[in-house]
Amino acid sequence: MAKSPTLIHREIGIDCGHRVPDHGSKCRSPHGHRYRVIATCAGHLVQDFGHPEHGMVIDFGNVKAYMMDIFDSIFDHAFIVSAADAVMMEMFYPGEDPRAILALYQKSIAEQLEFYCSTADKKPIRLPRTCYSEQDPDGMKVVPVPYSPTAENLAAHMFELLGQPLKAHFEKTPIRLVNIRLFETPNGWVDHTADGFNPGIMG
Repeated sequence: MAKSPTLIHREIGIDCGHRVPDHGSKCRSPHGHRYRVIATCAGHLVQDFGHPEHGMVIDFGNVKAYMMDIFDSIFDHAFIVSAADAVMMEMFYPGEDPRAILALYQKSIAEQLEFYCSTADKKPIRLPRTCYSEQDPDGMKVVPVPYSPTAENLAAHMFELLGQPLKAHFEKTPIRLVNIRLFETPNGWVDHTADGFNPGIMG
């Protein structure tokens, strides 16, 4: 059997909105995308006979579960807004301090992700909500972030979020997240890679 690491890839789709406030063209307007997110992991094949993942690096379904618990739960059908985008922040959080709102979301996600990494009883990340009304008693799903929500920055954020639980849960049989490929459109995508990894080997 091959001794070099094997790469496996798992893809999910998410729908979400954003705007790029400093963009020189139409991306300054709020709009949405059907993002395709492909996580690439590197590892060695499980060689233990009788193991449910014998002959695999990791079951594709297990990678999907992590991606759904984190990416889908946080970003799907949400509006991603830069905390520095004064217009959108005032619309979603009227009269509130954008820095305080950002800190609240970051604290909530960090605490949930820490628990997710520390237990086998994994639960999807849940976000605070905003813009409650009689029409929408559950509020709207908004994700304030400390960056301009370009594909490049989103891919880096997703890499950070997914890399933590994979490292924590597979410490004994190391599985390394090496790349997040994020398609913003069918013809435009970005790769965010781990240090020392060459995305060119993926084709």
